[in-house]
Amino acid sequence: MSENHEHSQESSFWQEAAGGPVDVRRLTSGRPFCAGVLIVREGRLLVTLSAEDISAAEASGTDWNVGGVGGGQEPGEEVWDCAAREGFEELGVQVRLLSSPRTYLHDIDGDLLRRSRSDDRPAPFMLQRQRNADAATPYKPGLPAGPFTYLCMFAAELAEEPASFKPDDPDIAALVWMPLSDWGVLDKAPTFARLSELGATIAAGGPIAEDARVHLPSAETLRVAGPLLARGFEG
Repeated sequence: MSENHEHSQESSFWQEAAGGPVDVRRLTSGRPFCAGVLIVREGRLLVTLSAEDISAAEASGTDWNVGGVGGGQEPGEEVWDCAAREGFEELGVQVRLLSSPRTYLHDIDGDLLRRSRSDDRPAPFMLQRQRNADAATPYKPGLPAGPFTYLCMFAAELAEEPASFKPDDPDIAALVWMPLSDWGVLDKAPTFARLSELGATIAAGGPIAEDARVHLPSAETLRVAGPLLARGFEG
């Protein structure tokens, strides 16, 4: 299949999803993707704090980035497998994916957001796509290449209540329950002390200095998902 034909086919699938059910498997199977989980309790979302491009152990402790729980695919995985595996690796706890009554489509390049639905089960909460600069080279050997990379985020719950979270990722400095009602404050790079006043608490890792600045990167998927989650999974 030529690159132009594949690009045209994917664009057609994407446009069909905007007007009807999202066929997640058709869009993502055999194509580059990442996947993750969205765990919400009592109005707070479980997020990661990490330092960009350096391990948490080497970070200064004065600046941290908010991230979602998720990551890139492994060979042979579908998005559901990837999301569950990444949830376990980053939390140290088994997770259970939940079906969302709404599936949001977000085209990152055009920043176009649409509300749709999916007949796949579990249905994702959000499916994003972003054009790849190089459609012929995979992220790493053994993975597919293609004109777009997809990001699939699922609502999820913990399969059982853990005694503690145990992230198996050296880049994660802490897991934090972040209040969704005050999500917009992250646009101002607040201190962790300010977030704590609003109800943020450390679930694992840390400590995080009170004067540490917490940033929400412009490319982070939670920048889009956070405000949607504040409305509820059925919003």
